This record gives sequence, structure tokens and C-alpha cells, in this order.
Amino acid sequence: MSALDRQEVLAKLQSWQALEIDSEGIWQWALQAADQRTTDDAVILAVMEMLCALPQDLWIEEDAQVMIDALGNPADQSDLSMNLLWNYPDIIDQRRRRRALEDHPLYGPYCVD
Repeated sequence: MSALDRQEVLAKLQSWQALEIDSEGIWQWALQAADQRTTDDAVILAVMEMLCALPQDLWIEEDAQVMIDALGNPADQSDLSMNLLWNYPDIIDQRRRRRALEDHPLYGPYCVD
């Protein structure tokens, strides 16, 4: 089993943010990577957990920046990164996001109020 590293995850997130890969593509990649790869990096694990829950948690391309920022912090600042990832969902207007994504084929089923 090969290891996931920050550079690989960062590259995927940047591709998603740049719309070079769509939300379903990064979600499928994350599911497969989480199933077949390993890491001891808590920040990578947290980001992968977010990506694996992408449709139900309504993560979109603009959210990639927070994940990129968390992965960009030095490994010895993992607590700062984890705090950023844990607190980020609290600032998202979920109601507005559900309304905006209700007709989207990937997110729509999770947009019930």
C-alpha cells in the first residue's frame, strides 16, 4: 500500500480549484485513495475525510482553498491546520449552498432542507 503525501493531495486540490477536475472526479479519487492508500499525516487524513464526504457535506471548488491552506502549513503546525479544518464548516451558509446546488446531479440529493 503506497502512502499519500501532501504534494499529491495539494496537486489534486489545485486541479479541482482550477476546474481541471470536477467535483465528482475529486470525490471518486478521494474514495479510491482513502481505500487503497495510507498516511500518518493527520492533516492529510482530515482533508481526505472531507473529500470523501464531498457531496453530502456540499464541499465545492471554493472550499479547496481552505484545504490547500491547511496542507500548506508546516507539519509541526498540524494543530493549526486541524483547527482550521474543524472550524471552517461553521462559516459556510449551508442553507444558501443547498439552494444553489439543489439541481446539481452530484449534490442535489443532499440538498434537502
